[in-house]
Amino acid sequence: MGTKIVLKSGKDQSVHRYHPWIFSGAIKKIYGNPSEGDIVSVYDNKDTFLAVGHYQPGTIAVRVLSFDDTEPDAEFFRDRIKSAIEFRKSIGLIGSDITNVFRLIHAE
Repeated sequence: MGTKIVLKSGKDQSVHRYHPWIFSGAIKKIYGNPSEGDIVSVYDNKDTFLAVGHYQPGTIAVRVLSFDDTEPDAEFFRDRIKSAIEFRKSIGLIGSDITNVFRLIHAE
């Protein structure tokens, strides 16, 4: 991933609590020139990896895809969708006579 985003001191706490958004006001420095939708890596002020996500200009600057240091490729998304399907099967949404509508992919 080419773009590195560094957060201001103390602004990493929500990420440590697995909050899926990085707000623009939390960003100290952007290394690179990301375009909307680009995959970025997020680090704390001490250069510790926090998350990987996609960038967008605005109040919510990064939407976290993973808190693991991983490359979100086609397999990453296939695995996530497969996991979502399996979860919905396990709680009885898929194949149910009671419901025929549910959200397969939930966007943060």
